[in-house]
Amino acid sequence: MSIFKNFINLLGDAEAAVDPLYEAITAIGPYAISIVLVLGLFYAIILGVKISKAPSNDEVQAAKKQLINAIIGVVAVVILLSILYAIRGPLIDWANS
Repeated sequence: MSIFKNFINLLGDAEAAVDPLYEAITAIGPYAISIVLVLGLFYAIILGVKISKAPSNDEVQAAKKQLINAIIGVVAVVILLSILYAIRGPLIDWANS
């Protein structure tokens, strides 16, 4: 039983443990989304050039597949970062309760 009390006491100090994380998400969140979008744009441009310079139809199809996968990946990362940035307040409240 004392093991559970010690564990609960450790969890009771969650605010001190997650406060730096909260501050980091608040400070870095918008910049992280912008960086992902800019890198995704550069990669899409590179793949567009690769599509236009591909000598064979197989290479064009492969580059198109890479472009679609890159767009899906960038959208997924932006959505996840946005969700994390949006729920940072309730997440801290939940950790402290």
